[in-house]
Amino acid sequence: MNNIMSVGQPETDIMNMMPQAHVSFPANSDVPLTDVPCEAVPAERVEVLLKLLAECLAMVDQDNERAWIRLSQAMELLQPTARTLHRPLGTTGGLASWQIQRVDCFVDQHLDSPIRTPQLAKVLNLSVSHFSHAFKQTLGVAPLVYVARRRIESAREMMLASPSSLAEIALSHGFCDQSHFSRTFRRETGLTPQMWRRMFCKAGDTK
Repeated sequence: MNNIMSVGQPETDIMNMMPQAHVSFPANSDVPLTDVPCEAVPAERVEVLLKLLAECLAMVDQDNERAWIRLSQAMELLQPTARTLHRPLGTTGGLASWQIQRVDCFVDQHLDSPIRTPQLAKVLNLSVSHFSHAFKQTLGVAPLVYVARRRIESAREMMLASPSSLAEIALSHGFCDQSHFSRTFRRETGLTPQMWRRMFCKAGDTK
Protein backbone atom coordinates (compact mmCIF):
# COMPACT_ATOMS: atom_id res chain seq x y z
CA MET A 1 0.00 0.00 0.00
CA ASN A 2 1.42 3.35 -1.02
CA ASN A 3 -0.49 5.83 1.12
CA ILE A 4 0.77 9.39 1.48
CA MET A 5 -0.32 11.50 4.43
CA SER A 6 -0.07 15.27 4.12
CA VAL A 7 -0.27 17.78 6.96
CA GLY A 8 -3.53 19.24 5.68
CA GLN A 9 -5.24 15.89 5.05
CA PRO A 10 -8.52 15.46 6.99
CA GLU A 11 -8.38 13.10 9.97
CA THR A 12 -11.29 11.07 8.58
CA ASP A 13 -9.33 10.34 5.39
CA ILE A 14 -6.31 9.24 7.40
CA MET A 15 -8.41 6.88 9.51
CA ASN A 16 -10.09 5.44 6.39
CA MET A 17 -6.65 4.70 4.95
CA MET A 18 -5.74 2.55 7.95
CA PRO A 19 -6.56 -1.17 7.47
CA GLN A 20 -8.21 -1.47 10.85
CA ALA A 21 -9.06 -5.12 10.38
CA HIS A 22 -5.37 -5.94 10.84
CA VAL A 23 -4.94 -3.92 14.03
CA SER A 24 -5.46 -5.43 17.48
CA PHE A 25 -5.67 -2.79 20.21
CA PRO A 26 -5.76 -3.78 23.88
CA ALA A 27 -9.34 -4.05 25.11
CA ASN A 28 -8.46 -2.51 28.46
CA SER A 29 -6.85 0.67 27.11
CA ASP A 30 -7.37 3.42 29.68
CA VAL A 31 -6.71 6.30 27.27
CA PRO A 32 -9.94 8.35 27.11
CA LEU A 33 -11.41 9.39 23.79
CA THR A 34 -11.24 13.17 23.67
CA ASP A 35 -11.67 15.81 20.99
CA VAL A 36 -8.54 17.94 21.18
CA PRO A 37 -8.56 21.11 19.05
CA CYS A 38 -5.41 21.41 16.94
CA GLU A 39 -4.74 24.90 18.23
CA ALA A 40 -4.56 23.49 21.79
CA VAL A 41 -1.45 21.43 20.97
CA PRO A 42 1.84 23.34 21.47
CA ALA A 43 3.60 23.97 18.16
CA GLU A 44 6.77 22.14 19.20
CA ARG A 45 4.80 18.90 19.63
CA VAL A 46 2.91 18.98 16.32
CA GLU A 47 5.82 17.68 14.21
CA VAL A 48 6.49 14.83 16.63
CA LEU A 49 2.82 13.86 16.66
CA LEU A 50 2.62 13.87 12.85
CA LYS A 51 5.71 11.68 12.56
CA LEU A 52 4.41 9.22 15.14
CA LEU A 53 1.09 8.91 13.29
CA ALA A 54 2.83 8.60 9.93
CA GLU A 55 5.06 5.81 11.28
CA CYS A 56 2.04 4.07 12.77
CA LEU A 57 0.31 4.16 9.38
CA ALA A 58 3.41 2.87 7.59
CA MET A 59 3.91 -0.02 10.05
CA VAL A 60 0.34 -1.14 10.54
CA ASP A 61 0.42 -3.92 7.90
CA GLN A 62 3.92 -5.23 8.61
CA ASP A 63 4.39 -4.80 12.36
CA ASN A 64 1.21 -4.47 14.40
CA GLU A 65 3.04 -4.24 17.73
CA ARG A 66 5.31 -1.38 16.65
CA ALA A 67 2.33 0.42 15.11
CA TRP A 68 0.49 0.22 18.43
CA ILE A 69 3.57 1.55 20.25
CA ARG A 70 3.72 4.57 17.92
CA LEU A 71 0.00 5.25 18.38
CA SER A 72 0.35 4.89 22.15
CA GLN A 73 3.21 7.37 22.12
CA ALA A 74 1.11 9.90 20.23
CA MET A 75 -1.83 9.49 22.61
CA GLU A 76 0.46 9.76 25.64
CA LEU A 77 1.94 12.96 24.26
CA LEU A 78 -1.54 14.46 23.95
CA GLN A 79 -2.68 13.52 27.46
CA PRO A 80 -1.47 16.73 29.19
CA THR A 81 -3.45 18.81 26.69
CA ALA A 82 -6.54 16.65 27.07
CA ARG A 83 -6.33 16.85 30.86
CA THR A 84 -6.11 20.65 30.74
CA LEU A 85 -9.02 20.97 28.31
CA HIS A 86 -11.38 18.76 30.26
CA ARG A 87 -11.11 20.15 33.76
CA PRO A 88 -14.42 19.73 35.62
CA LEU A 89 -14.87 23.48 36.12
CA GLY A 90 -18.07 24.97 37.46
CA THR A 91 -18.55 22.42 40.24
CA THR A 92 -20.62 23.86 43.07
CA GLY A 93 -18.33 24.97 45.87
CA GLY A 94 -15.24 24.68 43.70
CA LEU A 95 -13.08 27.23 41.93
CA ALA A 96 -14.15 29.31 38.95
CA SER A 97 -12.32 29.09 35.63
CA TRP A 98 -10.69 32.49 36.14
CA GLN A 99 -9.36 31.34 39.51
CA ILE A 100 -7.81 28.22 37.95
CA GLN A 101 -6.27 30.38 35.24
CA ARG A 102 -4.78 32.67 37.85
CA VAL A 103 -3.30 29.69 39.72
CA ASP A 104 -1.92 28.28 36.45
CA CYS A 105 -0.29 31.60 35.66
CA PHE A 106 1.36 31.75 39.06
CA VAL A 107 2.58 28.15 38.83
CA ASP A 108 3.96 28.59 35.32
CA GLN A 109 5.84 31.73 36.38
CA HIS A 110 7.40 29.95 39.37
CA LEU A 111 8.16 26.48 37.98
CA ASP A 112 11.82 26.88 38.92
CA SER A 113 11.02 27.61 42.57
CA PRO A 114 9.40 25.80 45.50
CA ILE A 115 5.63 26.29 45.49
CA ARG A 116 3.58 25.74 48.65
CA THR A 117 -0.16 25.52 49.13
CA PRO A 118 -0.31 28.74 51.22
CA GLN A 119 1.25 30.62 48.29
CA LEU A 120 -1.44 29.36 45.93
CA ALA A 121 -4.19 30.19 48.41
CA LYS A 122 -2.81 33.72 48.73
CA VAL A 123 -3.02 34.18 44.95
CA LEU A 124 -6.82 33.90 45.29
CA ASN A 125 -7.05 35.57 48.72
CA LEU A 126 -8.49 32.40 50.24
CA SER A 127 -7.68 30.56 53.43
CA VAL A 128 -5.49 27.49 52.99
CA SER A 129 -8.24 25.11 54.12
CA HIS A 130 -10.89 26.69 51.86
CA PHE A 131 -8.52 26.79 48.89
CA SER A 132 -7.35 23.19 49.34
CA HIS A 133 -10.92 21.86 49.59
CA ALA A 134 -12.20 23.89 46.62
CA PHE A 135 -9.16 23.03 44.50
CA LYS A 136 -9.49 19.29 45.03
CA GLN A 137 -13.24 19.44 44.48
CA THR A 138 -12.67 21.22 41.17
CA LEU A 139 -9.65 19.37 39.75
CA GLY A 140 -9.78 16.08 41.61
CA VAL A 141 -6.25 16.28 43.02
CA ALA A 142 -4.48 18.14 45.82
CA PRO A 143 -2.78 21.43 44.85
CA LEU A 144 0.78 20.12 45.18
CA VAL A 145 -0.01 17.05 43.06
CA TYR A 146 -1.32 19.40 40.38
CA VAL A 147 1.84 21.54 40.64
CA ALA A 148 4.02 18.45 40.19
CA ARG A 149 2.08 17.53 37.05
CA ARG A 150 2.50 21.03 35.64
CA ARG A 151 6.24 20.77 36.28
CA ILE A 152 6.44 17.41 34.47
CA GLU A 153 4.37 18.64 31.52
CA SER A 154 6.64 21.66 31.09
CA ALA A 155 9.74 19.50 31.52
CA ARG A 156 8.56 17.12 28.80
CA GLU A 157 8.13 20.01 26.37
CA MET A 158 11.65 21.19 27.19
CA MET A 159 13.01 17.66 26.72
CA LEU A 160 11.57 17.66 23.18
CA ALA A 161 12.72 21.14 22.24
CA SER A 162 16.07 21.47 24.03
CA PRO A 163 19.33 19.49 24.28
CA SER A 164 19.63 20.47 27.95
CA SER A 165 20.69 17.70 30.32
CA LEU A 166 18.12 16.09 32.59
CA ALA A 167 19.86 17.61 35.60
CA GLU A 168 19.48 21.09 34.11
CA ILE A 169 15.84 20.44 33.23
CA ALA A 170 15.18 19.14 36.76
CA LEU A 171 16.61 22.25 38.41
CA SER A 172 14.85 24.63 36.01
CA HIS A 173 11.51 23.03 36.92
CA GLY A 174 11.80 23.23 40.69
CA PHE A 175 13.10 19.76 41.51
CA CYS A 176 15.85 19.57 44.09
CA ASP A 177 17.91 17.17 41.97
CA GLN A 178 17.68 14.75 39.05
CA SER A 179 16.72 11.84 41.30
CA HIS A 180 13.68 13.73 42.61
CA PHE A 181 12.76 14.66 39.04
CA SER A 182 13.10 11.06 37.87
CA ARG A 183 10.88 9.69 40.66
CA THR A 184 8.15 12.22 39.96
CA PHE A 185 8.45 11.76 36.20
CA ARG A 186 8.09 7.99 36.44
CA ARG A 187 5.10 8.31 38.78
CA GLU A 188 3.33 10.55 36.28
CA THR A 189 4.28 8.85 32.99
CA GLY A 190 5.25 5.28 33.86
CA LEU A 191 8.67 5.82 32.24
CA THR A 192 11.99 7.21 33.40
CA PRO A 193 13.01 10.55 31.84
CA GLN A 194 15.84 8.78 30.00
CA MET A 195 13.47 6.22 28.44
CA TRP A 196 10.87 8.84 27.57
CA ARG A 197 13.42 11.12 25.93
CA ARG A 198 14.97 8.32 23.86
CA MET A 199 11.52 7.23 22.74
CA PHE A 200 10.23 10.63 21.67
CA CYS A 201 13.46 12.19 20.46
CA LYS A 202 13.93 9.23 18.15
CA ALA A 203 10.38 9.62 16.87
CA GLY A 204 10.91 13.33 16.30
CA ASP A 205 14.50 13.09 15.02
CA THR A 206 15.54 15.40 17.85
CA LYS A 207 19.22 15.41 18.78
